[in-house]
Amino acid sequence: MFEQNIVKLINNNSKAVILEFSENDKEKAWSQVKHSKKYSHDAARWNAFLNFLSQNILSEWLKEELDLSQPITWSSPDIWEFVNGSSFFLGDKRIVIILSEAIDNQEFCVPQEWVDIPKFVADYYLAVQIIPDEHSLCIWSFTTHLDLKNQGEYDAVEHTYTLFRDDLVQDINAFLVSLEVCPQQREAIPTLPKISADEAENLIKQLSQASPYSPRLDIDFLKWAALLENDEWRQKLYEYRNSGLVSAVTPSVVTPTKAAINLSSWLENIFDTGWQTLEELFATSQVNWAFRKKRLSKKPDAKTLKQIKNLIEQIKNTSDEGQRQIAAERLGEIGYQDKETIDSLIHLIRTTQNEETRWTAAASLWMIDPDNSTVGVKRGSNLGMQLAGNALALIVGFLEKSDSKVAVLVQVHAMEGQRYLPAGCRMTVLDETGNIFSEIVARESDRAIQKKFSAKRGERFSVKISVGDSCIAKDFPL
Repeated sequence: MFEQNIVKLINNNSKAVILEFSENDKEKAWSQVKHSKKYSHDAARWNAFLNFLSQNILSEWLKEELDLSQPITWSSPDIWEFVNGSSFFLGDKRIVIILSEAIDNQEFCVPQEWVDIPKFVADYYLAVQIIPDEHSLCIWSFTTHLDLKNQGEYDAVEHTYTLFRDDLVQDINAFLVSLEVCPQQREAIPTLPKISADEAENLIKQLSQASPYSPRLDIDFLKWAALLENDEWRQKLYEYRNSGLVSAVTPSVVTPTKAAINLSSWLENIFDTGWQTLEELFATSQVNWAFRKKRLSKKPDAKTLKQIKNLIEQIKNTSDEGQRQIAAERLGEIGYQDKETIDSLIHLIRTTQNEETRWTAAASLWMIDPDNSTVGVKRGSNLGMQLAGNALALIVGFLEKSDSKVAVLVQVHAMEGQRYLPAGCRMTVLDETGNIFSEIVARESDRAIQKKFSAKRGERFSVKISVGDSCIAKDFPL
């Protein structure tokens, strides 16, 4: 039986391909990470694990679908030290696989390296979502290099190309057919400017400094691309970052503390020292709000307004919870604050019996209208400290349920002045006996990480946030 997140993906695209894998498949992928390559930071190791896992699953699927007699040869795993993605050839066609753990599949974001480095350019790009906890992988759409270059939205800050759902081909069978009958699907791109061996050596030394994230955004893209395209230079940079030739800065250690935060008292407007309302946090603009980055400050164009209207109709007129979740989530992503949108989200929160739908609608309402108090209680805390040199904010929210249970949401955000959470930032949630029941690790481009769960009145849970050897913990009785 599929779990809730994969059901949501299936509902969103009936022509997607869903592949299941086992716990043994996960263990095999971890073994490949340990034995084939070293990675200098947690985000790269997690990226390698996901890519190894997907390669193993997709290899079997492609072998069956295309009746392949030879094993697939994948691109070198050293690339995962720097960027997400895998590639392989089928005949004269190159295919790139881009993974995401996000449940929303409204857009497909491809790192620029796979689009603008001549040696990395592919004919087809497969959008793949992977949910390790649910042992599921979803191939939900594909596109071509031609479409990425001509229709993709280029982000000069993040160095990515993005295509939205409506511009993607969602029938995966069409991809398999295209491999057989279509010519190469590549846009002509210019060769990269050459850099000298001396300049390459200096850049390698600069980028070899230990860091909890990929250095891909630290220098001009054209110079970065020239380094990656050259196998010798890329391998040297990889080896330097993993050899210990450049010593890492030892982080300061913060002893975990467990100051109890009584969530129930918030219902009586009694708040613990150091905690602020979400509205106050928004007002101070201290948090790098991951979920508000696309909020519109002006009236959207006619196409977007039509999309908003259709999403609102979907919320009102369908009983399919997966479709309602998708519509609510998309409204939050669009971020247009108008009465009809807000009213539709409030209506959904009040009428749905599905907890995931309620949280999705609440999260979108908080994105669009943070001052709205209709949906329950949510409070935020500036941790007020540098955790291994990184300022973080802990956000905790809860919604009361009718069965003496409480729905809890815990988020960790980057503070203003930091584009992302430090890669490898870990949020661990523990039950009242001290056992871990969830652990989330930030990747290199995450602005926030979060966990949703249910608890009973009278229970307690703890949240521990750690970066390297530094950590802080909070205890929450309900």
